[in-house]
Amino acid sequence: MIIIKVPCSSANIGPGFDVAGVALTRFLELHVEVNPSDPSEAPLSCVITYEGEGQGSDDVDLAPDRNLLTRVALYVLRCHDRHEFPAQTSIHIKNDIPLGRGLGSSGAAVVAGVMLGNEVGELGLSKDRMLDFCLMIERHPDNVAAALYGGFVGTYLSDLDPEDMARKEIPLSEVLPAPAGGIDTGLKPPIPPIGIGKYMKFPWSPAIMAIVIIPDFGKVQQDFDRPPY
Repeated sequence: MIIIKVPCSSANIGPGFDVAGVALTRFLELHVEVNPSDPSEAPLSCVITYEGEGQGSDDVDLAPDRNLLTRVALYVLRCHDRHEFPAQTSIHIKNDIPLGRGLGSSGAAVVAGVMLGNEVGELGLSKDRMLDFCLMIERHPDNVAAALYGGFVGTYLSDLDPEDMARKEIPLSEVLPAPAGGIDTGLKPPIPPIGIGKYMKFPWSPAIMAIVIIPDFGKVQQDFDRPPY
């Protein structure tokens, strides 16, 4: 069995917004089994089950061609000339990350999807190369780098070819009402350039157990209610 574990993250860090990210202790976990001796008629040779709590959990799509995590894995595989999962691939998702609550749930799914494609495809990608694949899909390097490397990181992202980014073979993590892209057109998807994102890990004191910022909204509202001078 393959086990993949990815932390949630926060990038809402004051002046480091969209640049700095920190990994937190809630996790997205995948339990993956590949059984080639058990051929299946499942779409794309993949069966997904899901275990999670919180708002939105009941709406998670378990079809491998629509679930963000498996569409990301398929993108990685198709960049390496493999158009579906190895038969038979079973993926059980255990998700402790709240959906849509600013804790990088989509970033964690993208990172887990790239790791999944790397593992089942036996591709041997380095973490730095996996970051390139993540950033073709999720355009916020702060959450992605924190989820991939852990700890406290600073990041930036290089510009990409607009023609590549318009290709519908690339799954996108932030298209509403649901993630789009990742369509198998029969063409090879655009392969990420090497080093499209950079990161730096910042030192972190083990004495810091938590950071909590609670704005005084009542005071702010009183200030707004004051007549202008």
